Amino acid sequence: MLAFRIEVDGEPVVTAGVDDWSILAFHITASRSREVSKAGDGVDYSVGGLSVPNSEKISHHFRWPRGDLSIGSSVTVTVIETDSPDPPAKRYRSDRELQESPYTEAEMREMRRQDYLDLKIEFEGASDA
Repeated sequence: MLAFRIEVDGEPVVTAGVDDWSILAFHITASRSREVSKAGDGVDYSVGGLSVPNSEKISHHFRWPRGDLSIGSSVTVTVIETDSPDPPAKRYRSDRELQESPYTEAEMREMRRQDYLDLKIEFEGASDA
């Protein structure tokens, strides 16, 4: 099957591919927060896609874990044929009938932890008046 072999700074990170892909995509995203705190600033990469509809005419999104990049990072994407890609971190339905979370339990926990840390910074030292 077709897959993307992703390397960051010369180190292999993921070989992304699934048998039933209709879209397979790789993105590099740079974001800048509008807030004074730079918590939202960063550069990262992501790999994911969408399956062809199955026999019930249901498509699924699939994705692999995101990765952080920094100034000077070198990213290499090689389009390959393979029988042994890395399995997606998450595969979830792409329809309005059944809404499935796009996140794994570990990712949800990390997002809650980050929210906690952000709130702690925001309210640290604030009076309870």
